[in-house]
Amino acid sequence: MVVLATGRGWIGMRGLARRLPPSAFLVLNNGSTTRAADGRLLAAHEIPFETANRARALFGAAGRPAIWIESANSGDRYLVDGAWESHEAYRRYLEPKGARVCRLPNPVLAPPPAQLFGLLPLEQADGFERRLRAELHGRASVVAWQSRRLQSAGFEVLPPGVTKGAAVASLAASLGVHARNALAVGDDLNDLEMLQWAGRALAVHGAPAPLRQAADQTLPNTPHALPRLLKSLAEAQDD
Repeated sequence: MVVLATGRGWIGMRGLARRLPPSAFLVLNNGSTTRAADGRLLAAHEIPFETANRARALFGAAGRPAIWIESANSGDRYLVDGAWESHEAYRRYLEPKGARVCRLPNPVLAPPPAQLFGLLPLEQADGFERRLRAELHGRASVVAWQSRRLQSAGFEVLPPGVTKGAAVASLAASLGVHARNALAVGDDLNDLEMLQWAGRALAVHGAPAPLRQAADQTLPNTPHALPRLLKSLAEAQDD
């Protein structure tokens, strides 16, 4: 069984999904959504509206727009609260998403989101992360990471208890797959719980220190390293 776990949504992944074997699965939106490779929706979680609205206000107080990402049950738009075009990191992140990006004219009219997301300058990251976690403690999951491409820190607010690791573990349990038989590969902090769950864990070379510490070994950061590993595992299983 192959599972691709990503922070991206279905719109960004469905082209790749067509090239996957029918038995594959996708854990999307950092665990908020799970789909089969053919697009069938298997699970979807949403942030309670009051929690999402509080997170939106925290991003606004930090001077950055909140990106309200619709849940799989309601649509696939990125509803942005504020003038995102004035921030270079937001432009680089949102412009490739095209017509699916809309203004959020009134959050009261928005459906509960699968994710709430924002980008902050690196020098503001630590203080904002502490504030976000303190304000939302117990009401949402928070994932923080840094992007060299965007030169920013990213903060994702997810439904309570939702992580890539929790979603993968739930899917595996439903399919009768035990953690001890699972291999997980990750390259950023949103993969941490997944690596902690799996019987064998690999961190891509250059991954953050907490991920490397949770891994059994590192994997070269090259295009062919993971395909070669998966091929060797499949051949060993056939033998």
